[in-house]
Amino acid sequence: MGQLKTKKIYVHQLETGMYVSGLDRPWLETPFYLQGFMIRSAGDVQKLSLYCDYVYVDYEKSVANLNIEVSHKLSHSRKLGVAATPFNKELSTRRIVKYDDKIAVTSEITQANTAYQQIKDEFDSMAARIGSGKALNIANLSQVVNPLVDSVIRNPGASIWLARLKSQDSYTYRHCIAVAIWCSVIGRQIGLPKKELALLSMGGMLLDIGKLKIPGAVLNKKKQLSEREFSLVKKHVDLSLKMAADSSRQIPQAVMDMIASHHERFNGSGYPQSLQGTQIPLYARIAAIADCYDAITSQRVYAKPIPHALAIKKMYEWRGYDFQPELIEAFIQSVGIYPTGTLVELSSGEVGIVVKENPGKRLRPQVLVILNKDKQQLPDFREIDLADFVGEDRKVVEILKTLEPGAYGLDPEALYI
Repeated sequence: MGQLKTKKIYVHQLETGMYVSGLDRPWLETPFYLQGFMIRSAGDVQKLSLYCDYVYVDYEKSVANLNIEVSHKLSHSRKLGVAATPFNKELSTRRIVKYDDKIAVTSEITQANTAYQQIKDEFDSMAARIGSGKALNIANLSQVVNPLVDSVIRNPGASIWLARLKSQDSYTYRHCIAVAIWCSVIGRQIGLPKKELALLSMGGMLLDIGKLKIPGAVLNKKKQLSEREFSLVKKHVDLSLKMAADSSRQIPQAVMDMIASHHERFNGSGYPQSLQGTQIPLYARIAAIADCYDAITSQRVYAKPIPHALAIKKMYEWRGYDFQPELIEAFIQSVGIYPTGTLVELSSGEVGIVVKENPGKRLRPQVLVILNKDKQQLPDFREIDLADFVGEDRKVVEILKTLEPGAYGLDPEALYI
């Protein structure tokens, strides 16, 4: 009989060392991490009891994450040995870096914006070269990618803000730059060194350049594509690879693999080779998440964008099917429930913009307050930390709701600049 991996457990039955992988309610209705967490103290159990009657415990992760032998009620008190998770084994072959934010988001904005503008200019040049039949100039691309990576390393919040700005530029144009940012942000979250973050960003920029060779009538078709049209769109992978191979200098094989496999899916349902699991290169597994998230949260001719919270809910549901679970968890950790740049209305009536998430207190980020409770702009914006902030009436201030760009006349892009 197969070993039971997950079991429903009432909160009062929880023990230290158990890994909670599911709740009796949506994660977003609680202050806990979306990806689950380990019970490390009686305080964790007490906190859970405020929100849940029962939870779901992942038996394998309870053992693997403790990295010791434990006696477990789920296994009828049978002692079990521990093996490192496959993903941890994979990362153990790489040099892992522990990153800390070196600068506040509000201080990083100018440098991140400069890096972003440089990449936009290079994309213009790249598109023009492709249009005139010339080869890509990878040396120039490398030069503009490095400042962006440096910004992500100092504090990813500023670049996350940029990636979420839905400007009026063409989808393909903006999407390539946003994917480069998301790839480097995910890479930073799992601890990849700067050199690899640069490769991830370069690959993100090049994933869809083949679409510049696909007829606009097909790419921008509002109705469902025919089988022939869909086959044509899928050819953008081969076209991107050819352009990269014909570039001014040799592109690292890891980037070529990233371009080739970013439409593969973790369960083998992707294309062009139906690879699955770790047959898909790590960079391509990261790119698949970045590509999907930016696509579903962007306005496209055939689909409306969906809100960030719904997007991460959906992608969390797709873990293990379309995407590697550990990488989805890293992505959610890096962007949070209220990503940098989110307009929010507070319970105090004030309006602000999220500038930083608080790890462990995902529902209480740091906010730059812009409008007072009467929705009038403050002469001096002020930054508050909702993790420990109380209002004038001594009541805890919370996020009441998120706002769409343009609410109360506020434009996140203008505020950013």
